[in-house]
Amino acid sequence: MFRPDSNSDRTDYSNILMPPKGYKLESAVGTTYSLDLEALTAIAVCLGLSEEVDSRLMQNPICMLNALQKVSDRLILFCEAGQIKAPSKPTALSVLLEKIVVEVALPMDKSMGRYPAFHPKTWLLSYINSDGDRKYRFVVMSRNLTFDRSWDISFAMDSSKKVRQKRKSTPICKFLEYLAFNVNKQCIDYIKKRNLIRKMMKEIKDISFSLDNDIFGENFEILPLGIGEKAYKIENDKLFCKQKGNADFTFNELVVMSPFLSRSVIADFNLADRALSECSRTLITRRSELGKLRECDVNNFTIYTLKDEIIDGEDEISDESTDKRKQDIHAKIYLRRKYADVDLYLGSMNASYSAINKNVEMMVKLSTKNKYLNGEKFLDDIFCGNSDDTKNPFEQVTIECAPDDQSDINRNILEDKIKYLCRTKKIAYISKDGSNTDKYNIKIEFTGIDTDESIMISPINSKRKHVLSEHMEFSDMDILQLSEFYKVEIKSGDTVLNRIIMIPTIGFPDNRENSVVNSVIGDKVSFIEYISLVLGDDYILSMIEGKQIRESGIFSNKSGIMPAIYEKMLKVAVTEPEKIKDIGYVLNMVNDSEIIPDEFRRLYETFCSTLKLRTQ
Repeated sequence: MFRPDSNSDRTDYSNILMPPKGYKLESAVGTTYSLDLEALTAIAVCLGLSEEVDSRLMQNPICMLNALQKVSDRLILFCEAGQIKAPSKPTALSVLLEKIVVEVALPMDKSMGRYPAFHPKTWLLSYINSDGDRKYRFVVMSRNLTFDRSWDISFAMDSSKKVRQKRKSTPICKFLEYLAFNVNKQCIDYIKKRNLIRKMMKEIKDISFSLDNDIFGENFEILPLGIGEKAYKIENDKLFCKQKGNADFTFNELVVMSPFLSRSVIADFNLADRALSECSRTLITRRSELGKLRECDVNNFTIYTLKDEIIDGEDEISDESTDKRKQDIHAKIYLRRKYADVDLYLGSMNASYSAINKNVEMMVKLSTKNKYLNGEKFLDDIFCGNSDDTKNPFEQVTIECAPDDQSDINRNILEDKIKYLCRTKKIAYISKDGSNTDKYNIKIEFTGIDTDESIMISPINSKRKHVLSEHMEFSDMDILQLSEFYKVEIKSGDTVLNRIIMIPTIGFPDNRENSVVNSVIGDKVSFIEYISLVLGDDYILSMIEGKQIRESGIFSNKSGIMPAIYEKMLKVAVTEPEKIKDIGYVLNMVNDSEIIPDEFRRLYETFCSTLKLRTQ
């Protein structure tokens, strides 16, 4: 179940979200702490085209346009404000991602003197087939929506008509209600977003999910944390029980896997009074966290970290340089056994004070018996056998093994600046450049901040930068450089952070999305390739077919290619009319008759009228 060396135990992010056979995505709501916009585009390809993410698909802007167009009004992704990674090569297509992303900036917690984090990693997906039958999937992970190489854990379950346990779906509805509340009026299409979430809430309250698992049966509980009065009170859970004499205070086995720690949390787990006979306690964490602990906090624990050769990872060759990407554990797993009863907790919550008491998190609790799972069996799995076996990716350590590394101090200061900036009132205004009707000006206002020369702001698709101040202006901007996404660069000594923040913007030109589409569908060849992609039975094969047509020069023979397109349109019109709508989307966006001939538009309109297809 947990073996890192087993292909059957490892899974791919996109595979978790792929629709069941015969179904397609109807709607999806996801959450993550940090976000890579390129990873979000990959997920859009997976959900929009029902294809596994393939490098050929990701390198084809026509494919990405079609995928983003399909999901932009069906998909909402929430993330922590200030935790969007700046893409290495931003494109005009990022404009379509604005419709999907919602930043969450939780207010300062005065008792803690810090900002709590929006930290859950979840998905709720609705799929539908041609008969109108719906299936739902709920996913809880420790993994962010990034290309990070760290080791994570995932859990997914589908709706089932074979069981009746609707009450177990109530916490999901409460979590969705919280998300809907956090879609504020400054978000693009905020009413549509709220309505999509509320529609899913209404449906889920009558849906039963099933584990369909021999080990856990149907013994699961969904635990949303930090969402106010309707949150699960994890501090009262038996995992964190602190009252001596309480039947839940003691345990026989405890395994804690957490990349980040608080000393107080581990010290509570370490209390001698909590141990039953022959009690074992295991802590698996990152080596960098060991410096937070004292010997008296962990003297009842056996501690493991990943071996250096695993952390160092593999060489990755990029276009610009050779870079070694490191990896470490990022999974959050808690296993507690008392006598024959075993509880397994999975999700986003670190073994830290903030995670348990302040952050918004999502966990799932699974229960079983000792004969099916316990600490020893779990460790055998993740150690790939005995702990002293050479195949074990982990090694036993002590707190004296903590590295002497002060590099995070500067980084934490910069992170706090980002958090503050994201919670500052801000707005951007777009206006026409009076001297050039094809150019625009952007004025940005940050309320109540001082000029800070360590922070630079730039539109995501522009190389121009301004020092952060209350009032900034970018002039002579192209329409494809207008976006709610702005790059923030913060420096302190040798430490540099590059992030994307979203600034609510007023005055976008009505034809901005048209310009994005025209930047992709820029000639007749691109248009026919788009049509081939949309109507093909297999997107990858269709893409290859389009390239072969391009190379063969058959485009010049209009009478040869057009009948083939019409024939394909007839085949899909009855069974998959949404593909016809995809064609209509491009026809509405691209007005150049050199790209889309007028005769094609007339025949398309006749086609839709005859078959009574609604394309808007």
